[in-house]
Amino acid sequence: MNACLKTAGWLGAALPMFAAMIDVTPAEAQSSSRELPAVVVDQPSRPPAARSRPAPRRQAASAASRRAAQRAQTTPDAAAAAGAGAETATGPVRGYLAGQSGTGTKTDTPLRETPQSITVVTADRITDQGALTVQESLRYVPGVFADAYGPDSRGDYPRIRGQDPNIYLDGTRVVNTWQFNEWRPDPFTLERIEVLRGPASVLYGDTSTAGLLNLVSKRPQAEAFNEIGVQYGSFNRKQVQLDSTGKLTKDGEWLYRFIGVFRDSGTQTDYVPDDRLVLAPSLTWRPTNNTSWTVLGTYQKDTTGSSTAFLPHEGTLFPGPNGLIPVRRFASDPSFDKYQTETGAVSSLFEHSFGYGLKIRHNMRYTHVEGIYRSVYPDNYTTPADPFLDPGTHRTMARWVSSRQTTKDSFTSDSNAELKFATGAITHKALFGVDYRGLGERASAGSYLDTKPFDLYAPVYNPVVPPTLSPEPDLRQSQLGLYAQDQMRLGPWLAVLGIRQDFVSNNVQGSPAEDTKATTGRAALMYELPFGLTPYVTYAQSFTPIFGSACIGGICKAQQGEMVELGFKYNPMPGTAINGAIFDTIEKNRLASDPGGTQFSVQTGKVRIRGAELEVISRVTPDLDLIGAYSYLNATVESGDNAGKRVETVPEHQASLWAKYRLTAVGLQGVTIGGGVRYIGVSWDGADKLQTPDYTLFDAMIRYETGPWRFQVNASNIADKRHLTTCLARGDCFYGIGRTVLGSATYRF
Repeated sequence: MNACLKTAGWLGAALPMFAAMIDVTPAEAQSSSRELPAVVVDQPSRPPAARSRPAPRRQAASAASRRAAQRAQTTPDAAAAAGAGAETATGPVRGYLAGQSGTGTKTDTPLRETPQSITVVTADRITDQGALTVQESLRYVPGVFADAYGPDSRGDYPRIRGQDPNIYLDGTRVVNTWQFNEWRPDPFTLERIEVLRGPASVLYGDTSTAGLLNLVSKRPQAEAFNEIGVQYGSFNRKQVQLDSTGKLTKDGEWLYRFIGVFRDSGTQTDYVPDDRLVLAPSLTWRPTNNTSWTVLGTYQKDTTGSSTAFLPHEGTLFPGPNGLIPVRRFASDPSFDKYQTETGAVSSLFEHSFGYGLKIRHNMRYTHVEGIYRSVYPDNYTTPADPFLDPGTHRTMARWVSSRQTTKDSFTSDSNAELKFATGAITHKALFGVDYRGLGERASAGSYLDTKPFDLYAPVYNPVVPPTLSPEPDLRQSQLGLYAQDQMRLGPWLAVLGIRQDFVSNNVQGSPAEDTKATTGRAALMYELPFGLTPYVTYAQSFTPIFGSACIGGICKAQQGEMVELGFKYNPMPGTAINGAIFDTIEKNRLASDPGGTQFSVQTGKVRIRGAELEVISRVTPDLDLIGAYSYLNATVESGDNAGKRVETVPEHQASLWAKYRLTAVGLQGVTIGGGVRYIGVSWDGADKLQTPDYTLFDAMIRYETGPWRFQVNASNIADKRHLTTCLARGDCFYGIGRTVLGSATYRF
């Protein structure tokens, strides 16, 4: 650290001369004061007009003033923002509407200047809607099928624009798509959840055309805040949670935060617990106004089971001779079933501003995860059309018995430098960075098919014989990426150009290394109209490596995707944002069976997803907040297996509306009511043979606040509608969650 600060001083002395050479407008001056005021966001400054054109200079200044006023409208609560300091891309947000984000550009950028679809789910929104998991927090986000596979106790598996996203924490990967026994961050530890829709490989590497989720941790704050709360709800849920932050020293050089969660709970599925322990201390050091270093620690232990029973089509999608299988049915073995994930993680978030428009960031995290996954589930897959062992009565099935134990160590790092400068009338915010991700996994596993009949309608839970575990080959994966980006402005015109080179390696013990590399890019153009409307057009690429699959000719090529998106950001008045987009996405190199009948795969598959989205977030009056969302998706397989069929688990239409109203106008001080409606359209099984019906669900909330106390009750699916979220051609269906009620009491001091 001392070496870093010495380097900062040397560069600080050299930068004025460099600024004169490239016409940089100096940013805030460096300060050596130990008395630290509120953090000031380093905003880009507009350069003076060319000296040879004085008249246009005055006009540009006037236009700049109008655009500055428009950009100010993104602030959800101007008075609150003025009192609490300017909003940042990682800091808290008052209410539902965020104005800044770092997910789309890796720089602190206004959302209205980010040329891609992004939704920021704030901590206030998570609290109001009573979301208990990350995927539940996304129920009112356009383009997202939040509960695609029901209330899965194993992890968060939402779908974005018909595809599966990766999940990031503070800008680096924390969860790989459809991997088990991964760290599952608790929403109570998060400041915001940011949904980036569409390809994001130019900044993040191997990601699908879905985009990604970026979870932003709660960090130490200079303003003291303490909160302790208790919850009790459906399935005998009992939870205690604590959040405390403030200054460790009077001058604010050292800040702290501690978050704790303890939960003892059941789930909708019989015999499946949902217990959790989270301890999350963090510390921030701010030796000067321009330097910040935060270290976050996490210990988390989740003990649960398989809430997903993988039930057959008959008895769920349609009744059989015995009617419908109960929603709470547990198809595993209570004495054997277990899903336990124990996580230890340390994160470092460093940022230093040199002044004169130069800022560096370095984020890294080490994570150690130990997991146990034992489950028993029905064999729907051998003969999906008729999986029952008793042809006459259709009651019993064979079951798979599976067990796996894993130990994972991962290291992620992202370092970048941001430089603001001007070339004539064009201002630039350039970003140059390198990121790295390394994963090591050791595992042992075993499974077998238990042919003893299991009655799905009147189960008898006789203990199964545990499978014999055998060591799997050790796995080592790494990704190294180099990226560059330039955010440019010329009057009302904004452009974003980016390019990236990735090098990815997959090493399985005893097998040849699988290495791949890819170049991806993004180009976007925006135009700020004088009445708060900013249309944009974006072209972006993605790539996703395919490991462990044998293709004709050798190693499979990475899947490659591209997207064209035409959209707009509109802020008609303070506290309101209306965002919309239409897009066309293509992903190539999907695996398909070899038509020649060999055991190898061919990569002729291609999926095309076209759609439209609309989102409204508004504080209509000081007492009324609204969130509205609609999305349309047309997802089809254009070549390869199931060519011409619809992509599985993609509702064609989704719509939602959430409203919160404070009853001050009728004299009920401190009382707030809220409610929402969610419509999920029909989806298909991947072979166009089975259709999962559409459904509509209703949610509600009531809150009473008095002094330091907050009492709240949330109810989701208040009509207790029985529904299925997904049925797949492979043979299984997934129940959605029924009525859940959650009561909470919180004391703030």
